[in-house]
Amino acid sequence: MPRQATKAAGNRYFEARMRAAKYNERLLTRAGAVEYLPGVTEDSLKKYELDITRPPNVVVALMADAYNEPELRAWYCSRECPLGRDCREIPEMPPERVLIRLQNAKSGVDAVAAIFSEILDDGIVDEGEAKQLPELRDELLEIRRRMDEALTALEKLQNRPIAE
Repeated sequence: MPRQATKAAGNRYFEARMRAAKYNERLLTRAGAVEYLPGVTEDSLKKYELDITRPPNVVVALMADAYNEPELRAWYCSRECPLGRDCREIPEMPPERVLIRLQNAKSGVDAVAAIFSEILDDGIVDEGEAKQLPELRDELLEIRRRMDEALTALEKLQNRPIAE
């Protein structure tokens, strides 16, 4: 068994690979991992895991798929992608908690829709209504986060081996 890398410890890409290696021994080494990452060299993977260079979004998507860790996409978008300022990191949580958070968001959708509808009703956005817009945006972003959590949980479940 290879030694654990100490310099890469704490790196999100390395940690994702190590979690995946619990289910697929080939991912314990970078050489084994690149077999699942088309176009990525062992040297490139090393540089990503040691924070020498940032991986392009395509490589992060490949890692997320190969490691069955869809949260990696949202993490990348919220932390490393210059265009991802509105993306939110998806925390790891049990699927049951994800479901509860999604169910609790349903009432938020109705509330936001009702207020948004009132603002748009007369076709004019007055000063008072304009002050509500940032709060509505924040509410919608939180709803989107909860939906992304649910999609991530579904994707993880879908990619797990089927129990017999």
